[in-house]
Amino acid sequence: MTTEVYSHTDPEQKLIGVILMRPELILSAPIEARWFIRNHRVIEAMLSLTGKGINIDIFTVSKQLGNKGLNTLIEYQKNSFANPKNYQLYVDEVRSNFEARIVRTAVESALSSIDNGDKPTEVLNDLISASMKSTTPDSKNFNYTTKEAMIDFIDELTEIYDGDDKHIGLNTGLDRIDRILGGIHPSDMIIVGARPGVGKTAFALSILKNLAKSGKKVGFFSTEMAVKQVMGRLTSLESGIHAVKFRTGALVEEDFPRLTLATNNIAKYNFRICDKPAITIGELVMQSRAWMADGGIDFIAVDYLTRLHPDKSRNNQTLDVGDIVTGLKNLARTLNVPVMVLAQLNRGSENRTDKTPVMSDLRDSGVIEQEADQIMMLYRPDEGEPEIIIEKNRHGAVGSIRCNFNNETMEWKDKDE
Repeated sequence: MTTEVYSHTDPEQKLIGVILMRPELILSAPIEARWFIRNHRVIEAMLSLTGKGINIDIFTVSKQLGNKGLNTLIEYQKNSFANPKNYQLYVDEVRSNFEARIVRTAVESALSSIDNGDKPTEVLNDLISASMKSTTPDSKNFNYTTKEAMIDFIDELTEIYDGDDKHIGLNTGLDRIDRILGGIHPSDMIIVGARPGVGKTAFALSILKNLAKSGKKVGFFSTEMAVKQVMGRLTSLESGIHAVKFRTGALVEEDFPRLTLATNNIAKYNFRICDKPAITIGELVMQSRAWMADGGIDFIAVDYLTRLHPDKSRNNQTLDVGDIVTGLKNLARTLNVPVMVLAQLNRGSENRTDKTPVMSDLRDSGVIEQEADQIMMLYRPDEGEPEIIIEKNRHGAVGSIRCNFNNETMEWKDKDE
C-alpha cells in the first residue's frame, strides 16, 4: 500500500476512517473490496480480520497487509472528520462511484466497437451485460444464455457421474438422509424443526462435526449457547465422553487420553463460530460474507430462527420472520452454500393424538414453507425410535428415516451405527 495524501472529500478514505473509528460498522451494510480503486486491499484485510474474529485497528490491518501502510492508516484515522452515523451514505457513495466507473468503461468500449463497425444490436447487448456486472455481488454471474446454462449443467452432471457417491451435495454423515436428498446442496436453505429438548442443536452440531471432519469449512451461528458450551458439545461428540461431565467436571482418569485426542482433532477443524445472542439478519449476512472472504465457507448452520432479528422491524411477527427467512435464502443463493436453519415448533403436535410433527407446526409456517428447499422434522417419541421426517424436498423424495440418538453425547447417527 503506497502512502498517499489524505483528502477529506475522498469517499474511500472517509469510509475507511469511519471503520477504523467504529469497526463494528463493517458488519452493518454490504461492502465489497472491488468497489475501491486505491484501497481495495485495505478492505480485503478488514473483511479478513472480521472473518477471523480479530478486532480492526490500524495495527491489525497493517499486519494483515504484510506490515505495510501503517502511516497511511494513521493519516486516515487521525484526519477523518466523517460521522459514523453517515456510514451507510459513505458506503452508497463508494458503491455509486464504482458503478459509474463500470458504466463509463462499458460506454467507452461500446463507442470503440461502433467505430470499428460492429453491429449496433451486438454492441448494445454487450453494453447492457457489462453494465449489469456492477450490481452483481462479488462479480457472481446470475445471467445465462441457454448454451451457458447447459454447459454448467453438463459439468455438474459429469461431476455427479464421476463421483463415488453419485451426488454432488455435501455428505452429512447420515447416509440415509444423503441418499434421499442427494446430500446437502449449494444454494439450498434447509429448515430443521423440532419441539424444545428434542435435539435440534445436537443435530446441527452432528452434521457440522461430520462436515468439518471431512475437511469442509463450516460456520455456526449460535444465538442460544455461548462458544464454550458449543465447544463442550463438540468435544463430547468427538471424544464419546458424556456431555454432562464437561459441565460437572466429573472426569475420570481414563477420560483424559480421549479428551486430549478429541481436542487435538477439533483444533484442526475449519470451524467458525459466532455466538452473538441478539444478531440481526444483516449482521449474520455480513459475518458470513466475511468468512467467505477469509478463506471460504462450505456450509452454514443457524441456531435458531426465532432468535434472529430483522434489520428493521415492521412490528408484525409474520412479516419480520418473512424478511429474515428471505434474507437467509438469499444468503444461500449469493454465497452458493447450503444454509441450515433450526426452528422451533408450536404446541400443535402436543394437542394431537399423533404427536408426529408436521410442517404446519412451524411458527409462521407459511413463508418458511415457501422459501425452504428442504424441511426436516426431528421427532423423539417416548416409546420407539427417533425419526428424521423429510416433509419437503424441492428436488426429490420425502419420507421418514429411523435413526439413533446417543443421549450421552447428544449425537444423531444412522440407525445401523
